[in-house]
This record gives sequence, structure tokens and C-alpha cells, in this order.
Amino acid sequence: MKAYSTSSTVHTVNASRTQTVDNLIDFIREANELLQKELDLSPANHFVKNVISHLSLQLRAPYLPEEIQSVLSNEYIRINHRKLQDKLSEAEFLAELNDSRAICNSERSDLEPLIRLSTWTIYRALVSQELTTLRQFIREGGRAERLPIIFVGSGPLPLSSIILHQLSDMNVICLEMNSVAYDASRLVLERLGLADKVTVVMGNGSEFDYSPYSQIFVASLVRNKMEVLEQIIQTTSDSVVAVRTAEGIRQIMYEAIDEAHLDKQGWRILGRTCPKENLVINSTLFLERVKNS
Repeated sequence: MKAYSTSSTVHTVNASRTQTVDNLIDFIREANELLQKELDLSPANHFVKNVISHLSLQLRAPYLPEEIQSVLSNEYIRINHRKLQDKLSEAEFLAELNDSRAICNSERSDLEPLIRLSTWTIYRALVSQELTTLRQFIREGGRAERLPIIFVGSGPLPLSSIILHQLSDMNVICLEMNSVAYDASRLVLERLGLADKVTVVMGNGSEFDYSPYSQIFVASLVRNKMEVLEQIIQTTSDSVVAVRTAEGIRQIMYEAIDEAHLDKQGWRILGRTCPKENLVINSTLFLERVKNS
């Protein structure tokens, strides 16, 4: 395996704006081609871990709107964007699975192993933003806080769901369709003594009955978001949905929601959270069903 050579200083003050765009496109191209060749995308492959770390760093840097448009409209990026996202999603899943199993094998049964994770601070900041915004819309709409919160696509390490419970003191149901993630998350929740507060249900979010619930989260790695949202709108009339998306250059890493499609589907955007530079990469849209007059 050749040494990883992609520079981690693509975005520099001294580079011209045109050169910045060209460098970033070259960077993404090299990262994608390297990831496509790798068979092992787990954290055990330090080469892959380094590639993704450098890519994440570059996508957290600030770019001008015209620079973002130039990158996203580049022919190579348009053709290969989805394939790159698939590899990044697989790597993130495997990293969470690795952390989940490590916690289960730990001698500790408290939250300390979770808090020591490099992702803890990121997810805590994201969930804190989301809860602050969600509470505003729950109050404004006069909606009852019907427990629990539903989190669609919680993964093998339901970190967001655990933090949601921790910060809100509400029960959370994790809806997970992947059997490996389902088994891993159940084991880790039992290990942490949270199984009675954060529970896991095996199922597809596009087939679940959301009618008893008023607060629903949809994870960024859920690939069938529009189908999930269609099911939510068909089975509940008074819910606030927090769906994670990506804005700007961060769309390279995570799938962005088509906001025009949301309008056609019957959703109204109540508000959104914005990513925090050098920390949170996702944005979150808050939706409610359009009321018929």
C-alpha cells in the first residue's frame, strides 16, 4: 500500500480562490479513489482512518458560496459523489460498531467509556442544539410531549439517542433496520444500564407507525429519508420531525435533503440548526406537516 499523500492544508489563506477550488477537487478525487480501492474500511485500517480524518477536516473549513458551487458542480464530483458517500457511510458504521463492541468489553458499566470517545463532544453539541430548537417548536405548537422520542437509524452505537435521553430525561426508541446494528446497540445499552430508558426496535423507518409520537429524529446516514418522511406524514398529523442533513461543502460527506421535495411532500420547514465550525458538520431541519385550511 502506498503512503497516504493527500495534503491536509488544501484550504490556506495564501492560496488564490481559484487554486483553493482546484486543490479541493483534487483532494476529494484522490480521497475517493483511495477509499474505493480499500477492502477494509474499519478503524483497524489506519490508512483509511487518516484519509477520512483529513477529508473531514477540509470539509469543516469555510468556503465562499461560489467556491462551494464550483466544487459541487464539477463533473467528477457529480459522477462520484454518491459512491464516495457510500464508502464514508460504511466507514462510519464500522467505526461505531468497533466503539460499541469495545464498550461492551470494557470493565466499566457507566458512561465514562462513551465520554472518552472522540465523537462524544461533537454529538453532544449537535444534540444540544437540536433539543433547544425542538423545545421551542413543541411549545409554540402547543403539542403534548408524548413520550418517548423516536430516533430513526440509530446505528450500532446509539450515541445521539443516549445523549437525547441524558439531556432531556425522556425515553427514546431507536428504530434500526440493520440486524448487526440492532444487536450491537441492544448489547451496549444493556451494558450501560440504559436498556429501560433507551430501547431498540428492529424495523424500517419507511414502514413504522409513528401515530403515537410527536417528536421524531431521522439520522444523517438514513438513505431512504424521503420514504421515511412520507411514512411519517401518512401516520401522524401533529409531529415535529428533526431530520439531519448537510449544507454547503459538507454535502460531500453527508446526503443533503431536497428542500423543494419536502414542500411537495407536504412539509413546512419550521427552522434549522447550523453546523459549528471545526466541530459539528451536520445541519438539522425541523419540519411539521402543512395544515389544511
